[in-house]
Parts: sequence; structure tokens; C-alpha cells
Amino acid sequence: MASRLANGAALVAGLLVSLWASAAGAVASRSGDKSDTSDKGAKDDDAPPPPDQDACIDQNVKADLFAKRQMRGTRDRLFQQTNRHEIMLQGGYYVSDLFDGTYVFGAAYAYHMTEDLAVEASGSYTRITSGAGAELERVFSVLGTTNRRQLMFNADLLWVPAHGKMRIGGSINHFDLYLAAGAGVVDSALSSDIAGNGGFGLKFFLGRAVAVRIDVRDYVYRQQLLSEKVFVNDLTTMLGVSLYLPVGE
Repeated sequence: MASRLANGAALVAGLLVSLWASAAGAVASRSGDKSDTSDKGAKDDDAPPPPDQDACIDQNVKADLFAKRQMRGTRDRLFQQTNRHEIMLQGGYYVSDLFDGTYVFGAAYAYHMTEDLAVEASGSYTRITSGAGAELERVFSVLGTTNRRQLMFNADLLWVPAHGKMRIGGSINHFDLYLAAGAGVVDSALSSDIAGNGGFGLKFFLGRAVAVRIDVRDYVYRQQLLSEKVFVNDLTTMLGVSLYLPVGE
């Protein structure tokens, strides 16, 4: 009887040991799986993200567009005007408001502060002519035997709103479109008054020191007509040749 009890106790003890060993192994395997999973997650977090293909494509497109923009962008101008002196001789046609049209010629000096702004001083000479009949001239004596020469002196500001180029024949020529405004004096037998003027012009550049200039101006001033003074608008259209100093720039 005692031996049977001992055998039963030993059997129960063996079963308990087996169950405990099995439970301990399962717990260990679960903890190992968790550590592997966490290690794997950490490794995945440390790994660099896969390259973004769309971002690469966008960068390539951006670089290509930027290069094309640089190719068609504004380039340095061949003819530089900043800090240069311009000396010009010009001549053309003078249209008087009260008298006949006639010739005009003169000279000008300009200093270019920038590529777009310049100050200019100019002087010109013309003669007042009248096609009225000799009898009309004798009766009213508008001009009589007085000196008919007329001098004009002006100080102006020149502004270039547009630079351009055009093909003439087989070559490309650069030019400026400029606006001018200022004031001066008209000195003649019929006027010694202040005159305001405004106009526009085109300047075509030849080489690095020479330019051809077309200039149109409107002069507004008072002129003596018989016993009264009237405001007149006289126009000049002139063609000139400019030399830029220093020549080598």
C-alpha cells in the first residue's frame, strides 16, 4: 500500500515538473519573439526610406526648365553707356508754327548716368523764313529787315524705356527707344523767352563707340506777332551721329 502511494506521488511530481518546464519554455519563446520583433522594427526605423521617384523627376524637370530660362534670358549688352560721355552733331528740318519750314543744325553733349538715364545739353541754329508776299511783309513788317537767325539752347533729361534689336540685311543691330523732356531758351528777333520741350527718338548703335540717332522734338514758347505774344509749337526732326567717350569701352 505504501509503495503504491509512493509511486503515485512520484508520477504526480513528474507531471508537475513537465508542465512547469513546458510553461517556462513557452514564456521564453514569446519574449524572444518580442525582442526579435522590436529589433527588427528598430532596424526598419534606422533604414533610409526608399527614394521618392516623383521628387527626383520634379527636380530634373526644374533643372531643365531653369537651364532653358538661362539660355533665353537677358544677356549683357554689347554697347555699354553707363558713365560714358556722348558728343553729337545733328541736322534736320524745322517746322515753325507761324512761319515757313526751314533747315536746322546743332550739337549736343550727354552724360549717361545709367543705361536708362542721361542728362543732355544742346544748342541749335535756324533762320526764320516767311513765304508771305512782299507787300504783306512791307505793310505789317512782321520780320522787316531784322536779323532772322534763331538760336535754341536746352537742358533735357533722357530716359530709355526700351532696348531692342532688329535684323537689317544679314546682321543684327541694337537700338534704344528714348523719351526726352526739358527746358531752355529760344533767342530770336521775335522771342527771348523760356521754352519747354519734349520728344522721343531712336538710337542705333554701330560698333562700341558710334551711334546714329533720329530725334523728334516739340518746342513750346511765346513768340511776338505784331503787337501781341502768342504761344507756338515748333517741331524739329533731326538726324545725328554720336561719338561715345571713352572710345574703348
